[in-house]
Amino acid sequence: MGLEKPTIAVLEQKHLDDVWFQEYQNTALFKELSLLSGSTEFRKQQKEEFLSGKTENPTLDYPKLEAFDFNQKEQALLNMKKKVLVEEKNPVVAQVYRWKLNERIAQLRALMATRDGNDHRALRYSKFIFGSPEKEIYNHTVSQIKRVVNEKMFSPDPDISSAAMRLNKELFEVFMNNENTIDPKEYNIPDLKLAEDESKYSAEEIKIAFEEYLRKNNLEGWVINVDSDATKITVSQEERSVSIPVERKLSQMELEALIEHELGTHALRREKGERSKLRILGFGLDRYLKGEEGVATYKEQQIKGSTGFRGLDYHFAISLAMGMDGKKRDFRKVFEILKDYHFINSKKEKTAALKYSQDEAWSDCVRIFRGTTCKTPGACLTRDLVYREGNIGVWNVVKNNPKEIKRFSVGKYDPANPRHIWILEQLGITDEDLADLET
Repeated sequence: MGLEKPTIAVLEQKHLDDVWFQEYQNTALFKELSLLSGSTEFRKQQKEEFLSGKTENPTLDYPKLEAFDFNQKEQALLNMKKKVLVEEKNPVVAQVYRWKLNERIAQLRALMATRDGNDHRALRYSKFIFGSPEKEIYNHTVSQIKRVVNEKMFSPDPDISSAAMRLNKELFEVFMNNENTIDPKEYNIPDLKLAEDESKYSAEEIKIAFEEYLRKNNLEGWVINVDSDATKITVSQEERSVSIPVERKLSQMELEALIEHELGTHALRREKGERSKLRILGFGLDRYLKGEEGVATYKEQQIKGSTGFRGLDYHFAISLAMGMDGKKRDFRKVFEILKDYHFINSKKEKTAALKYSQDEAWSDCVRIFRGTTCKTPGACLTRDLVYREGNIGVWNVVKNNPKEIKRFSVGKYDPANPRHIWILEQLGITDEDLADLET
């Protein structure tokens, strides 16, 4: 009789943090981004007043924060952290949970600062968790913006050329000669591919494709919904659910890339992490998000190709707000720059491009200024830096340490974070564990 493969029950005996993982689930979970959402009607009104010029900056409401028990949650997190440091015998596991709980405490305190309208405190915690724009990446981002601006200043359309000249004056008239040292050509990113099949899959067909992927990869407990209220495809790791807008349609290549991004990265890393030696990898090591989005966009680029690194718009917007060029900005000032940028960069007909540019600039600004009053120059949520900096970080790993690719799916960690690599190596978590988990 041949050797039998280990069952899930046997594998679970190898968990290093089973007790702490269970307590983390009961103690540390809260949806920080959901708590920053507001009333649809109120924010629609704020948008109308802002676009009409009636208000200089909008007010973003956070009604969910008023009902949240911050004191109870913070005390629970502090108690768990103390308990881990006293009782956990494995020093690496203890450190992993210390870092993770410190991050969750910081996220909680950032929300408290938002509730209190304290922009400086909210920014301080945001930078602690997500960091600030990396100068080298900012230089690369702004060099791409400058190429577009230089070209559009000579547009025969006076509105386009005027928008480009405004951008040039604001961003580059006193342009510091910062060297752009990042060249996407050095990373062998696949060229952008054109979809050969123009047929589109409906929301129901997308749902069926998602469910088939889940079955093939033994990802259990996930629910795929076609949602009439959804505006974009969203994945909830906590609820193990996917929502698909009822009107959403995708080409074959778009569908394959989306599945690889949402299920092949986010869902798969959640499942593999939870079944690994270190179960917290299911929720992610502290500050894992750069790696999470970096791996997801890297996998997507393998299918669709790309003209460069992902996440330019968010990185540009956050850099503008934080004053990477020496000028800290509030919501209005960032909005005006983004509106001109989206307008000159749009391929839409002019009337449609004008509306599109307003809507995109508003959406970008709401996203990066959520958690603040929108009125303090330099204060924003830096979370969305993770897309560009994560994508570049993963491509650097692929270029300089391609062996690490095999371990990408072992759980939610950042392959470009040396501290995360140290954790995995210390605990003996390798790509070989993935083969064991297939049973």
